[in-house]
Amino acid sequence: MKKEKLHEDSLSLTKILEKLRQEYWQNLAEAEEKEKQEGVELLTFWMSGENYGVDLNLSRHLLKPPKIVRLPQVKDYVLGIFNLRGDIVPALDLRRLFGLKITEPTPDTRLLVVEAKGVQAAILLDRIGDIVFAENKNLQKITGEQTPIPSDYLKGYFLPQDPKGKILIYLDLEQLISSEKLVSGFKGA
Repeated sequence: MKKEKLHEDSLSLTKILEKLRQEYWQNLAEAEEKEKQEGVELLTFWMSGENYGVDLNLSRHLLKPPKIVRLPQVKDYVLGIFNLRGDIVPALDLRRLFGLKITEPTPDTRLLVVEAKGVQAAILLDRIGDIVFAENKNLQKITGEQTPIPSDYLKGYFLPQDPKGKILIYLDLEQLISSEKLVSGFKGA
């Protein structure tokens, strides 16, 4: 009799634990989905005096520019390639690609290695900013007057939190990295 009672208690405990486990994973999935709907974490940086942001989830490494090997017969925005822990990564200057003001490198100059759609590339930055959470409801549609970057490569912009601040231009890295314009830079100058 005691063995049967013990067995029943064990079964009900197993059922309770399984139910708790299911509820945990369901709540976790719902929280992640809600977070995706509400906003995005952006890594911000400066290029040519403008404030830009990219999805933090696409950022892989931030480093001081290493020795970059120039490649023959490539567009001027392809700075070259470098070795990152055994991976060969192209280094790109988006300022040159989009005709932005070119500034001299400073001690704050960095390369941001990003990965989108299985492709890794490094973007030259004037300086790094912050990690910010931007609410989707505050994302504004961008027009040609706000930036010389084609709208195909932009998700929009966020107004500054500080009245004296600058707008935050949200780059669409997935679109940019896989764009024909970028890939054509490796096909000759």
